[in-house]
Amino acid sequence: MTSDADTRSQRPESHELRAAPIGPGSLTWKHFGDIRGLLYLGRAGSLQNMHPAVSGALQDHSNFFEDPLDRLFRSLPPIYGVIYDQHDRRTGTVVRDFHKDLKGIDETGQRYHALAPDIFWWTHVTFFEVILDFNERFAYKKFTSAQKDQVVREAVTWWRCYGLTDRPAFDDYASFRTYWENMLDNQLINTYTTQWSSRISEHRIAPAPGVPPWLWKIIGRPTTVAGNWLAKALMPEKARETLEWEWTARDQRIYTWFTRAMTTTDRFWHLLPPRLRYAPRAYAGMRKQGR
Repeated sequence: MTSDADTRSQRPESHELRAAPIGPGSLTWKHFGDIRGLLYLGRAGSLQNMHPAVSGALQDHSNFFEDPLDRLFRSLPPIYGVIYDQHDRRTGTVVRDFHKDLKGIDETGQRYHALAPDIFWWTHVTFFEVILDFNERFAYKKFTSAQKDQVVREAVTWWRCYGLTDRPAFDDYASFRTYWENMLDNQLINTYTTQWSSRISEHRIAPAPGVPPWLWKIIGRPTTVAGNWLAKALMPEKARETLEWEWTARDQRIYTWFTRAMTTTDRFWHLLPPRLRYAPRAYAGMRKQGR
């Protein structure tokens, strides 16, 4: 297993990092708040939870196992706010401080603190990686190599809104791929949290925010089953293997049809009004800034 120290030694020093703006006109501004990114909730959450420290923080300090949907939907608006609020650094500080008291010992016996830069950087990567992965899978027009580098450099500016060290960061797509593959190969495991989440449809969980209990009794199980399938479909193959998630020929056929439909609709997605295309916090920020 490659150690965090070995990984860090291959990364640029902070003064060498190139950063790009994340405001109006940026790729992050255009794509991160896209409502279709919600398809990645289960995938991004599972990838985060495969890190033993993240899993440990959820077990020790969160209501995740009683109300996992509440945690997801409470966490998202401030994350959007770091990009779309006018005072992005102020929002970033709020998000960072949510984690300042989250520490303990994870299931591998290692001490963790949620604000350890390498841990926080991993969760950050799982958010901006959604922009790259969605484009690769579903976009009618793919990013150029320069645009992929731009997304990563915008992610450096986004990261700096949290006020943490640049030490774990990188500023180009090639470095992102090296980091990503190392995490999948050597750092992520099938934690207690991911094992529990993969069986979420078997658990009695609280309704999604805003959904009446009577309606949740009807749609709850189908919703969680569909969410599990989406997480499995969008998961990198290496992570799916680590999690021991079965992927059948039937799953692949359904995914192929799903991808074709998404790519077809992406060609016309921009014709919808922004209030339908963007998450509420993102759209509100766009309106305030006139973009």
